[in-house]
Amino acid sequence: MSQDEITVMDGGKCIYQLREVIPFLSNKFDITKHKNYKLLEDYDKRNLFDVEE
Repeated sequence: MSQDEITVMDGGKCIYQLREVIPFLSNKFDITKHKNYKLLEDYDKRNLFDVEE
């Protein structure tokens, strides 16, 4: 995939780049549908995790 193709890529797609794995194209995941979404700060600001604390 060229740089030009990436700039006009469908907004519902993403490129995963993981260590020791060739980058691959995938569909984005709606995090609000995940079973543990309620544990995220996006769901409840009290779930904030501060690495500095």
